[in-house]
Amino acid sequence: MMPKSILLVEDDPALVHAISRNLSVRGYETENATTVAEALPALNSRCLALVLLDIDLPDGSGWDVLRALRSTGCNDTPVIVISALRPNPRLAKELQCVAVLEKPFPMQSLMRLAIESLEGYASHGAIT
Repeated sequence: MMPKSILLVEDDPALVHAISRNLSVRGYETENATTVAEALPALNSRCLALVLLDIDLPDGSGWDVLRALRSTGCNDTPVIVISALRPNPRLAKELQCVAVLEKPFPMQSLMRLAIESLEGYASHGAIT
């Protein structure tokens, strides 16, 4: 069974709604967090199928969320960074990001990357 649990860490309500809706119609569940503080507990409960991560959050950096994810042992969890700021490419590679999308981005591009990442995650036998 393909894991469907996706954590969306994003503080823009309109973008959260659009991404969640697009994933929902494709059969995926999203858990939403708008801050680093909201995202961290979601990382400790289980390995996720996918993390969609904004870098510029109200209470800190998405990089802190990603470091916390990698420290839980969920190294196979794909992460797609979505950010209005140009992310540090060295850091993105070091923290094993699948892709980096700069806002604004076409929703089709995000959905394509998300589906490809979810399919790749499922084929490696990882579970949530």
